[in-house]
Parts: sequence; C-alpha cells; structure tokens
Amino acid sequence: MNTIEFFLEPSKENYHTLRVKAEDGSFRYIHSKYYPTKESTYLQDIVNPEKYDACIIVGIGLGYHLAYLATCIPFFKQIICIDINNYLTNAYIPPDIQAIIHHPSVQLVFVDPNNLQQVRDTIQLQFIKGIQVIDHPASFHAFPHIFSSIKKIIQQIVDKSVSNHLTSSLFAYRYLKNALLNLNQLPNCVPVSQCKTIHVNQPCIIVAPGPSLDETLYHLKENQHHCIIISVDSALKALHAHSITPDYIVSIDPQPIVFAHLFPTQPTIPVITAPTAHPMIFSFPAIISLNTHPVCQLLEELYPGIIGSVDSRTGTVLGDAVTFAIFSGCNPIAIAGADFSFPNLVTYAQSTEYHYRYQLMHNRHTPLETRNMNYIIQTSKRTGSAILSRKNFIQYHDALDAILPEGTPIFHINPVLPLNHAKTITITQFLTLPQVSRNTKKMKPPLFQPLSHTINLRKVYTILNDETMLTTILKSSRVHDYTNIQRIHHLLHME
Repeated sequence: MNTIEFFLEPSKENYHTLRVKAEDGSFRYIHSKYYPTKESTYLQDIVNPEKYDACIIVGIGLGYHLAYLATCIPFFKQIICIDINNYLTNAYIPPDIQAIIHHPSVQLVFVDPNNLQQVRDTIQLQFIKGIQVIDHPASFHAFPHIFSSIKKIIQQIVDKSVSNHLTSSLFAYRYLKNALLNLNQLPNCVPVSQCKTIHVNQPCIIVAPGPSLDETLYHLKENQHHCIIISVDSALKALHAHSITPDYIVSIDPQPIVFAHLFPTQPTIPVITAPTAHPMIFSFPAIISLNTHPVCQLLEELYPGIIGSVDSRTGTVLGDAVTFAIFSGCNPIAIAGADFSFPNLVTYAQSTEYHYRYQLMHNRHTPLETRNMNYIIQTSKRTGSAILSRKNFIQYHDALDAILPEGTPIFHINPVLPLNHAKTITITQFLTLPQVSRNTKKMKPPLFQPLSHTINLRKVYTILNDETMLTTILKSSRVHDYTNIQRIHHLLHME
C-alpha cells in the first residue's frame, strides 16, 4: 500500500519547500531546501511550443519548476501536470506559481499511487503538431518506480493518441463521408444498447486472425455449438474455410478491404459496426454502436442513450469485440488468434485475406518466405523486444490489457505475448471447462426494435444543413480540404 508522507517546510525565501518520504524510506527534498524559486528557469531550455502544442509534465511538487510556463501558456493547446499527491493545499508559494496552477489552460492531475491505471481515464489529449512529455527529476528520484510506471502509461496513451491522430487525419474525409452515407441505413439498424446482457453467463470465444488460430479451428469446429462465437472481420475467411459460422461479426474498418473479408460470408450474420464504417457492411444485419466521431456525438446528443456504444477506445476491432462480449454478458470469455507477434515466423492465420495477399507477393526473384522474413525482421526491430512483433502490435496488446475488467473470467488461448489481465489457456482446456462443455448454445434472443422507431432522420439532416453546425462538424472531423468540403455539401444536398 503506497501512502505519501510529506512535510511542508519554510525556506530562506519565506515560501514553503517540500520534503517527502521516498520509496526507499529516506527523506528527500523535492525542491531546494533553502531557495526553491531557483527552479523557475528549469523549463526554459526544455519546453518547445514551436514544435509541440500539447505538453505533459510528470511531477508537480509545489510547482516552482513550472514558472516558465507563464510565458508560453497561450502557445499550447493543452498543458497537463501530473503528480501522485496534492501537496499544494496548504502550501505558501509565490503568486505567479499560484496563477499558473489555477490557469484554466493548465490541467492538474493527481493520481492515486495505488491505482495508476486511472491515468488512462483522466488524460484526453488534444493536439495538432505533437506532444512533449517532460520529467521533474527530483520527483522521479524520490519515487522512481511509481513515476516510471506513470510515464510508461503516458507513453502508451501518447503513442495511441498519435496513431489515432494520424489515422483520423489520413482518413478524415472517408470517416465523415461514410458517416453521412450510412445515416440512411440507421432506421434499419438495431442499436447495440438492446444487446446489453442478452448472453448472460453464456461462454464465448472471440476470434482474431493471428497465426495461432490455425491450431484452434479444428477444436472450435467440433465444439462450436457450446459457445457464442464473435469474429473480427479479418478472421472470417479462416472460419469459413473450416465450416464455422460465427454468431457475430465485428467490423469497423472505413476502407473497402471489408469487401475481401466479408465476401464468402452469408449476409445473415449480424455485424457490430459503427456509422463511420464502410457502407458495404450495412448489407448485413447491422448492430450499430457509436464511437467518438462528431457525427456520432451529434446522434448521442439528439438521442441520448438510445443507440449505445461498445467502442473500446483501443482503436482496434479486437478491442471492440471484447467490449461487446463483456457488454452482452458473456462469461467466461476466451480470445483466440490474438498473438500480437509473429509466432513461428508466420504473419497471419491460413485462409485469411491477409495471408492470401502475402502469398501473392511470391515471385521467382524474391520467394514468399524471404519477403515474409524481411517484413518480420524489419518491423520487429523497432520494438526493443526479443519477441518478434510490430511496435503497434505491442501498443494494441497494452491497450487491450487496460480495458479487461476484474471479475469476468477472461482467457487468452495459446498466446506468445500473454495479456496480463487474462489467464493463459489452451483451446482444449477452455472447451473442457464445465461452464463450456456442459453448455449448449441457446438461440440468440430476438434483436429488438430497429432505430426506425426512435430516430427521425429529417431532424438529423436539418441540423447538418445548418451552416454553423456543419462547419463545426467539418472542423471537428479534421476535414479541411476545399474539394472534400464541397463533396460533403453535395452529399447533404442529395439527401
């Protein structure tokens, strides 16, 4: 149990300084014992608003080292200062430091040292140019393990935010175009809110397209009547090749690749999807879930709680599949084919679309095996790990691990990079669990009323045709290109 023991002590400047009991049991000063305001220039040669528009400072103490922020607050879009205790409540510090701490553009985050994961729920990053993370050395020296753990979590948040930012910038027009095109399909969709707890205590297997899936499909085929099967779209062809029919598909990709994934599947399986997904997905029975896109936010504001969401905020279809399984009440839950790496120097499970595309790379001059090996080695160099894995695979792993709840039995089948919050298990061990082997999959409850009963599209389009509202949505969606804006106007005019 981590508790912070600290003392506010007078200095020769008539302001408080801070002494804490460090992790090793010794007492250390977080600021100078005699002249704490000398730290006021600490950030002068470090902080860089020209290059970054978001800044995270890890370690607040009494804030003396934050003084230089007063000169550059207007140049940052966001400033976040993080510590593991609020030492400021009764501290006597200079007025200029007080002004910085209470500035509306500066967010103070105090994290319980016993629950560092709450950082993920607290920090929401907003940036355009980039994010700068700065350490306060004295705070790190006093609590090296705690602050190192915080910084690792922050780095994961930053990596994910940068990845999401690049993705949304790259596909900004496609996301918005899909959302507007799919509005016409909403009346026929079932809101995911109606799926809450519909599979209480039903065992479930979530299927991803990793190489280890090949070892599980034979067993899954023989026992598919025992559990709910939720497939991410990219694993569908592998299931189809083994005559396995999933109960649900999860597909959120905005790009036409979904054509290749879904092509062999009978269009009768319900698909959990989002308004920003590719319109082709809506040729299947769609269960709609809202995400963070501005059009989704508009729908939520107009019809609060009606549609619902299983958006995992991980940026991955696997994360959304896990969130749906938990949301629908499945128990226990197993995750198969989620390797987050290249086991046995293989990229994807056989028969998947991605595996097929890698086969097409084969030619007489560069065999498939050479191309695969080059890809695996090159992408794994960036991870700094002995395990062959892409850097974003590890980011996906950590993001998924962070959303796994306590209290729900979750199993990870044959992993190379096991999830910390899931129990490692083989497919045969999972299928022989009493909750699974003694269960016979029940017919899915009927999906309830479609959104045509609750959503008025005319109301939605009236708001979208308002020039001010549309401008706000375009800006929030990062659609800035004039040609794309004209196309959006054209789409709305057609409606």
